[in-house]
Amino acid sequence: MELLGVLALWLHVTAAAIWIGGNFMMAMVIVPYFKRSVSLVERTKILMQIGKGFEPIGWTCVLILIFSGLFNIFTAGVLGNPDLIGPFMRMLGIKILLVLILIILTGIHGFIMAPRLARAVEELDPGTQELPEHIDKMRGQMAVVSSLIGVFSLLTLLAAVALRLGI
Repeated sequence: MELLGVLALWLHVTAAAIWIGGNFMMAMVIVPYFKRSVSLVERTKILMQIGKGFEPIGWTCVLILIFSGLFNIFTAGVLGNPDLIGPFMRMLGIKILLVLILIILTGIHGFIMAPRLARAVEELDPGTQELPEHIDKMRGQMAVVSSLIGVFSLLTLLAAVALRLGI
């Protein structure tokens, strides 16, 4: 059973690293690079393609996180420990709430906002150099949601570290 616990924890940490790391890579490396090198219209198209390519990987990681997280909770041995149940469960509740918010924001971003923006960008004339105001507004709204995803990712990581430290 101990080997299974190690495997579940490894899966959990690996899935978190891929999901959250992919989001940070996009925000801190890919977006700034294309901001300097291509027009806003081309950048929007490229980022939409990259996001669409990462989406199945990200959602697979979310499923792995949910199942491995549940496994880790039920096999950690803290649910019956009266000394840890208060602080542990409080921090676990905070982490679960942060993860739920993160999943909701990611769902809104990937299933509602991104397809809407992709359709609007596809309808542009091929030679368009500037985004029309309504499309730029959608892009700006997606940037806000992306920023919130980043903030909640960091908070979730902080809660995960606090859990491992027993805080």
